[in-house]
Amino acid sequence: MVGEVYISNGLRKIRPYYSTRSSYAKGRWLGKPLLEILANEFRAHSKEYYLNQINLGHYRLLRDGCTLEPCQVLNTLIENKDIMVSMSHKHEAPVKQWCELEMENQDLPNRVAGFEIIYEDQDILVINKPAGIPVHPTGQFYQNTITEILKLHGKIALPCYRLDKITSGLLIMAKNAQTAGKIQERIRSRDMTKLYLARIQGKFPKLVDNPLEPIVPFTDPSLVTEVESDIYTIEPKKKFPTGLSPSRTAKTLFYPISYFPMDNSSLVACRPLTGRTHQIRIHLARLGYPIVNDTLYNKTKVKYPKRLEFMIQHQNWENSGLTENKLAEEFLNLIAESNEVFANKKRQTVHYKKCEECGSLEMDDPLTEELELWLHSWKYHDHQNTFSYETDFPSWARST
Repeated sequence: MVGEVYISNGLRKIRPYYSTRSSYAKGRWLGKPLLEILANEFRAHSKEYYLNQINLGHYRLLRDGCTLEPCQVLNTLIENKDIMVSMSHKHEAPVKQWCELEMENQDLPNRVAGFEIIYEDQDILVINKPAGIPVHPTGQFYQNTITEILKLHGKIALPCYRLDKITSGLLIMAKNAQTAGKIQERIRSRDMTKLYLARIQGKFPKLVDNPLEPIVPFTDPSLVTEVESDIYTIEPKKKFPTGLSPSRTAKTLFYPISYFPMDNSSLVACRPLTGRTHQIRIHLARLGYPIVNDTLYNKTKVKYPKRLEFMIQHQNWENSGLTENKLAEEFLNLIAESNEVFANKKRQTVHYKKCEECGSLEMDDPLTEELELWLHSWKYHDHQNTFSYETDFPSWARST
């Protein structure tokens, strides 16, 4: 079922809707009642909740092509080839509005669903992705994603690389698996040059004041700043050491473009030579020039200061010089920090209303400024320039 779309507070929202999923019974379910399975394996809700949902027909069993009645579901054991059908009330998180609904609903040769089309042929679709919307279904997002919105406009396209929800810019999508594989292979083989734009805090090194001609990034080797330091991820939900991923080598080149004295910030071009998670953001933070509005890696905006300090101080945690006991102790501090942030969020939910249909909490709207990072995927081209696409500068890259 497609949820009703509406705009509120600068956000594209979808009214809660019912979604149906079906799956064959797993081997470990055989010989057990459905209620026991739901209560033990899906612990987000109580046993009483699932009992009520079964009686309402929101969890059903199909056996030999027939739907069992709720009373039968409660009094039978799962058999081989049974199909469980679940109907859930979906509350999707809102995304940042990128255009008016009228524009979204009226496609043009250079625009689909309000997304600017950079290039399109029978195999690929290249768009200028807005900040604040996920590329594909994940977590709380399904219909409020680019791939699903494109389907509503008759375009089936697969993203060829990852672009975070809060990041904007060039998104190359393939219309078939064969093309996706070819493009991804070229990206992995480093035949593709990727350029990003970032607005960073402070005056970046080697910036040319009042240049006589427009700056063309990476044309003057003397202006390039190279950062090579390892990247890893931190997951406080896990225990030490599994909560720290292995450190992996990473290299990024940076090139200054312009300086904005009004807020002491700079526009830089970024060329990642490897593809690690949050590589550009972390390398800029370690340089001391974080992205202006980065709530993970800018210490003036950060939600998890201890996590940021750990990542900056220990560029390779395995070779940090700390004993295993000391690392475990520091990781406990990161867990405590994460738990404190979560507890603060949970305390706020006391005042939230509950959905009358399913009992889910109706969360506050996110701030629109938290849905945008001043990092933009700008250009992609191969070494022969036979495959070359770029977007215009985003507004924050031009304004002072």
